[in-house]
Amino acid sequence: MLDQPFVAKGNVATAGGCLASHYLAAWVIARLAGIEAARSVIHHVAPAGEKDTYVTRAMENISPYL
Repeated sequence: MLDQPFVAKGNVATAGGCLASHYLAAWVIARLAGIEAARSVIHHVAPAGEKDTYVTRAMENISPYL
């Protein structure tokens, strides 16, 4: 078990915790539609007052796997 919120290898990805679905969705969107599309979607679902921090955290976790 890895102490990481998100891991991907090729076309297979896994995530854990309460943000798992957001990380997985952002990764799929980034791969299919581009990084800016993923940033936009994550920004849309981020909590009010935390949008920039939330987007930054999500992108930091998925970027190494893009």
